[in-house]
Amino acid sequence: MNKFLISPLLLTIFLQGCGGSSSSSPEVPVEPVEYNFSLTSQLTNDCGIPSAFTEVELLLQDNTWQTLKVYQPDENGVISFVTENEFINYTLVAKNQQGSKAQGLNIESFYQASSATPSHYQAQFDDRVDNDSCQCVTKNLELSHRSFETQSSVTSSLEFTSSSIIDKGTTLFEGVKVCGTLDGAWPFSSFSILGTDSNDKEIGAAGFTDDFNVNDDVWRLSVFDVANTFQLNQPYQDTSNSQLIKGVKHFLTQATKDEQSLLIFDTHNYVSEAYYQSQASVTFPLNDGLYKSAISKNIHQVISTNASDSLILLAGQYEPAFDYPDFDEIKPDYRYDYSAVTGYPMAIINFTFTDLTMPAKWTFYGPEKGLLAISAPLKGYEDIIKIDSEPKTIDVHLIKSKLTNNYQDYIKHYQGDSALNLTDDFVKDITAAELALKL
Repeated sequence: MNKFLISPLLLTIFLQGCGGSSSSSPEVPVEPVEYNFSLTSQLTNDCGIPSAFTEVELLLQDNTWQTLKVYQPDENGVISFVTENEFINYTLVAKNQQGSKAQGLNIESFYQASSATPSHYQAQFDDRVDNDSCQCVTKNLELSHRSFETQSSVTSSLEFTSSSIIDKGTTLFEGVKVCGTLDGAWPFSSFSILGTDSNDKEIGAAGFTDDFNVNDDVWRLSVFDVANTFQLNQPYQDTSNSQLIKGVKHFLTQATKDEQSLLIFDTHNYVSEAYYQSQASVTFPLNDGLYKSAISKNIHQVISTNASDSLILLAGQYEPAFDYPDFDEIKPDYRYDYSAVTGYPMAIINFTFTDLTMPAKWTFYGPEKGLLAISAPLKGYEDIIKIDSEPKTIDVHLIKSKLTNNYQDYIKHYQGDSALNLTDDFVKDITAAELALKL
C-alpha cells in the first residue's frame, strides 16, 4: 500500500510548481477601472429646438444619500466627471418654472445609475426658453368635415383654447397656437372630430396639415379621413388610444368601461409611420378620511404598428396590494418597501411640496424597496427643503416592462434620453401599479 504514498518533499515541490506557494509569484496590482460619467442638460423651445440649460447641479452621493461632491454644468449644459464606481447615486437639483407659476425646484434622484450610460436632464423653465429661432402664431382654424349630428370629442395635436360648432359640417378651433422655424417650416399637425351621424352611428373625421400662412385671418382645413370601429376585449376597461407619428401624439380616442368599442383613425396617408399607443386602466378609490384623497390604479400599455394588436391589453383587475388604509410603506426614516405589490422591478416616487419658501417636486427612481434620497440633507438647499418637510402629495408608480426584469435596464432607461423616445422598446408593453395620495 505504501507505493501509493507521496513523500513530504515531493508533495512540497508539487504544490510549489502548481502555485501552492505565494512567495514565488508576487501579486500583480489590479488597475482600477475608470468610468466617464456624462449628463447633458437641455431646454427645448416652442418649435422643438434644444439649447443648453445650466441652472442645474448634480450631487454625487453615497449609499446613505450623503453628498460627496457637487458638480455644475459647463456652458453647453454638460456635467462630466470620472469615477471608479460602475454604479452611482446622484441627485439633480434644477430651477423650474412653468407658465405664470412661481419659480421652484425640480429634484430628481437616481439610485445605482450606470456611470457609463450617457444621461439626460430635460428642463422645464418657460421664462428661460429662447424662441429667437421660432415664430409662434395664434389664430382660429375652421375645419370642414362630414356631417355630424352630435360631437363627443374635438382634438388637435396643437394647443387650442376651445371649439365651437358653426354647423353640422363645420367646426371652429379657437386660439390655435402653432410654432415654426423662421424659414417657414411648420409642424405636421392633426385635427379630428368624433361624434354621431343622423342614424346615431359613431363616426369620426380627421386630417393633417403643415400649412399655416401667417397672413391668413382664419386658417381653413377640409378633412376626409374616417375612423373605424374596433371591438374591445372583455372584461371591458377604461381604454384610450392615440397615434405616435414623427414623435407627436395624434387622435386621442377614449372608451369607458361601459363601452365595448373604440374609434381609431387607421386609414390616413401616414399609417405606415404610425405607432398605436393603447392604454387600459382600472381605478380603485380608497378614500376613508385619513387622506384628502387616496386612489390606486392598475395600468397596461401596449404600443404597436398595428391598431388591433395595440388593443390586446388587460390591466390588473384586482386592487394593488398597497398597505391600505395606513399606506405606511414609507417609514418615518424614509426607508420604503413596496415589495408586497409583487412583480415590479422599479419604483418611481414623486413628492410635491407647496409650503416651502419656493415650491418643489422631488422624484426618486429606485428599486421596489430601499432608502429614499429625501432621508439626507440636500446640500446647498437646506434652507428651502428639510428632512422633516411635509409633502402635499405622494405619487407612487411601480413599473414592469415586458422587455426585462433587470433593474439596471430600468434605471438606464430613465436616466438617459431614451425616456424621451415615446416608441422605445422598453415602453412597448408595460404595466404599472399606481398610488396617488393627497395629504
